[in-house]
Amino acid sequence: MNVIFFSPHFPKNSTEFCFYLKEAGANVLGVGDAGYDSLDERLKASLTEYYKVTDLESYDQVVRAVGYFTHIYGKIDRFESLNEYWLELEAHIRTDFNIPGTKNDFIDNLKQKSKMKAFFRKSRVETVRYHTYEDRESAFRFIGEVGYPLVVKPDSGSGANFTYKIHNEAELDAVLSNPCLQESRFIIEEFVDGIILPTMD
Repeated sequence: MNVIFFSPHFPKNSTEFCFYLKEAGANVLGVGDAGYDSLDERLKASLTEYYKVTDLESYDQVVRAVGYFTHIYGKIDRFESLNEYWLELEAHIRTDFNIPGTKNDFIDNLKQKSKMKAFFRKSRVETVRYHTYEDRESAFRFIGEVGYPLVVKPDSGSGANFTYKIHNEAELDAVLSNPCLQESRFIIEEFVDGIILPTMD
């Protein structure tokens, strides 16, 4: 199996995935923007080959890297990273090279939190209640149902960028005036208190 690991040096725990992929018998092929000599020794030992690009955002450079690996090693079986930021790029590469996994025709369902929730519900996985913001009136109807605190965040986005915990109307108004939210579709979610427990081996 030929696995291209995109940005294998970041986040740092990518090294462990590369290591155990190699242990399982995969050819682990790295594409990253860090110099090879700067890579962790365990990561170096896990990679069959490494292709350095100068800019991970440059689709042309990434296509050339995947094309090179395809020429040398044959069909690519997986193209993965551990960074949500690269979801769209990964989908484009999988589409262009017919690599199994999420492709362009489905990526919006992963990028948009409201669409993701629909798939969770379809699979009978409970999610927190949410409201896709349209105007203040509809927002306050939702707030009347769930109360404060709330979470406000872009519907489409990576990680926790522009995510806010809101405790009252004044804080909500301050967040709603943020130009970054005004320029994008966003959702309001009920806040759920919880405890994260470690898994047991």
